Amino acid sequence: MKNYDAYIFDFDYTLADATNPVVDSFTYALEKMNLEKSSRQDIINTIGIPIGKSYTILTGDDSEEGIALFKKYQKEKSDEITVPNTVFIGHAKEVLQTLKNRGKKVGIVSSRWGQRINDIFENLNSRELIDFIIGTEHVENYKPNPEGLFKMIDMMDAKNPLYIGDSYIDAEAAQNAKVDFVGVTTGTTPREKLESYPHVAVLDDLKDLLDI
Repeated sequence: MKNYDAYIFDFDYTLADATNPVVDSFTYALEKMNLEKSSRQDIINTIGIPIGKSYTILTGDDSEEGIALFKKYQKEKSDEITVPNTVFIGHAKEVLQTLKNRGKKVGIVSSRWGQRINDIFENLNSRELIDFIIGTEHVENYKPNPEGLFKMIDMMDAKNPLYIGDSYIDAEAAQNAKVDFVGVTTGTTPREKLESYPHVAVLDDLKDLLDI
């Protein structure tokens, strides 16, 4: 095993659970646009994908006007409910604290708005556990494009980084960046799918990362 000096995490379903505010904000936006309501599971299946693409998946509409309007309404509701209703998944906080205690650099590369992630960690009184955050406002190309990972590695000046995520999109991003990958099964991507990509491990519980 390598001695990893930097740990880069995805956010949704890897470190945190924002299912309820995501579902509620998407439903609100669809209702405001007088569109057919998507099922809770269909919305959950798009978590981790940029919002514009999620809208297209759910509605079939790929127009710039539709995407822009959906983003506007979704953000309107998300601004109200996301920060106070997002919680850590399982042992995520303990894992982050242990990595920091070990002197490791810790970052997040997410398809979510980075400032929102910052605010969530502030609300959870845990902002000091994260060194850097890269969200959608910081890149031109979203995952699985490796741009976000490359930027994070440069910011960290990391020599041996490890990327941890719950989605096949994360696995593809790591593969494209030629970065070691650990999958976690706490999201919507099945273990078998994660294992089909190059990986160091696929874990059912993030706390097992501390043994790698």
